[in-house]
Amino acid sequence: MNNKMIIYLLFGFILFTACEDEKNETEDVVDTGDTSDQVDSTDTTDDEPAAIETPTSYAFDSRFNEGESSVKYTGQVVRNLLLNDIKVLTSRLSSEGASPLTVEDLTNLYNYDDALDLTSQTSTDPAPLEAKYSSISTGKNLIGKIDDEVVYGFGKTADELMTEWFAIVAEKSAVESNLGSFLAFTSDDGLDLSQMINKTLLGAVPYSQGTSNYLGSLEDDGNAEPSSEGGPYTEMEHHWDESFGYFGAAVDYNFYTDAEIKSPGYKDSNEDGAIDFITEYNHGISKNAAKRDAGAASGTVDFTKTIMDAYLEGRTLIHNQADISEILAQRDIIVNTWEKVIAATVIHYINDTAADMAALYPADSTAGPTSPLVADLNKHWGEMRGFTIALQYNDFALISDADLEDVSNAMGTSPVYPEDGYTEFYAYHGALLSTIRDTFQEAYGFSDEDVAGW
Repeated sequence: MNNKMIIYLLFGFILFTACEDEKNETEDVVDTGDTSDQVDSTDTTDDEPAAIETPTSYAFDSRFNEGESSVKYTGQVVRNLLLNDIKVLTSRLSSEGASPLTVEDLTNLYNYDDALDLTSQTSTDPAPLEAKYSSISTGKNLIGKIDDEVVYGFGKTADELMTEWFAIVAEKSAVESNLGSFLAFTSDDGLDLSQMINKTLLGAVPYSQGTSNYLGSLEDDGNAEPSSEGGPYTEMEHHWDESFGYFGAAVDYNFYTDAEIKSPGYKDSNEDGAIDFITEYNHGISKNAAKRDAGAASGTVDFTKTIMDAYLEGRTLIHNQADISEILAQRDIIVNTWEKVIAATVIHYINDTAADMAALYPADSTAGPTSPLVADLNKHWGEMRGFTIALQYNDFALISDADLEDVSNAMGTSPVYPEDGYTEFYAYHGALLSTIRDTFQEAYGFSDEDVAGW
């Protein structure tokens, strides 16, 4: 063998040995689990945010701005306060020492303008962190967000009814002898306008906006980029948050008992000596959910947790940019369960109204709309009818439009009294507990036990 051949063989041996060593080193890395020196072709870029787990409270960090929250629904909080404060003003008319209300007093809240610089009438102990509406959010009112659907039975929009009802409250409360009693907010035909105004607005603003509006367009919402340059949230994130704001729950809603949500309805969760209307207060319909949970005799109803869990899960899915079908599944839970809360509340007041009627006729067979014994009947009827109006404002409604219109017409536009005659009075009483209540029970699948207990 010549020298040249020996050199070729030695070179081949060295090359083979080097290749084997490289292979063995790679296998050693895999075997030990140390992949720090390897390149993974499936690695995401540094700009892509990590997926998050579903939180227990409603708090979500921005995907775009480190250290900043992506949650904002202050405008919804102001509208819930304005709505509640109208109820506070009208309810006070029946208290000792009450003063009359003017149309301006009511429209100042309904058409609220920041130039008025008003303080909320909603009180807490300890006191609110921010009591002025404009300190929470600016440029917010109720009239700008009210649904324009015509109300079954009344033939007018909610806005038109507000104009009419505000004028009646001003007229009745101007009569000195009416002050300090239910007569100060009761129409000639027996409408408790403190209740009718509140419940109609509850449906035509928070319920309409929180279901049909902000959750109704999710498929078209952007969720990849901030909704504004440098902003902390996407369009979809913000719309979901605004719906949550209209539902009105405290951020730690799941850590309240039903009794705590009902009363006092708030906690100083961060122990700063003040109640934050944005994060620590349960507004509007979120309280009704707890009331119906507490009154459900079957023990199988948990409206509060069902709704809150869906808000948390859906918002997490949006943050993680999950498939829209998964997000819409949580949306459907919210809009359907929110509707069931209102429907269950209608049933609750059907039961109360029927009980009031059963007691009234034997006590005063000639009683009319303003008789001394009808205050409870007027109140409960107004809540029953007002919440029935509220059910109109959900595009995802489980009850059919035909059924809702039928029960609305059957309820009528004012209570029925003993002075209307024995036959008419008890026919109406019977309808409440049969066809009217049965329609709601069938539409929502409520159990006999819960319907009777509510």
